[in-house]
Amino acid sequence: MKAFRLFICSFMLLASNSFAHHSYVAEFDADNPITIEGVVKEVWFKNPHVRYYVTVTSEDGEEVLWDTRGLSPVKLVRQGWTRKTIKVGDRIKMHGHAGRTNKTIMSILDITLPDGRVLTSRSVAYDLKDVKE
Repeated sequence: MKAFRLFICSFMLLASNSFAHHSYVAEFDADNPITIEGVVKEVWFKNPHVRYYVTVTSEDGEEVLWDTRGLSPVKLVRQGWTRKTIKVGDRIKMHGHAGRTNKTIMSILDITLPDGRVLTSRSVAYDLKDVKE
């Protein structure tokens, strides 16, 4: 009976974690990629997703804070990123998918750094979806 209770408790803990992740398609509009340019206000290089808060000046001169999200830190480090790759004060250009309901969030696909280098924040699954057999 003790083993059964342990099994049930373990199952409940694992099951609750599996529902914690959000749906990409529910949150971001993958059919309409956009590009923004702005100045990095805050860097959040930690799990579950790296985030850059970027101040973007709109056409009417209003400053808007964007919450931009990349892959997990470990995936980005494998692609050559570090915690210091993008710093507060950097002016960067970002290309990605805007939020469906919150229009000031973005899932990052690529970032152009001040020196012109382009970094990607694409998963292998994203790159494979366009491959034709």
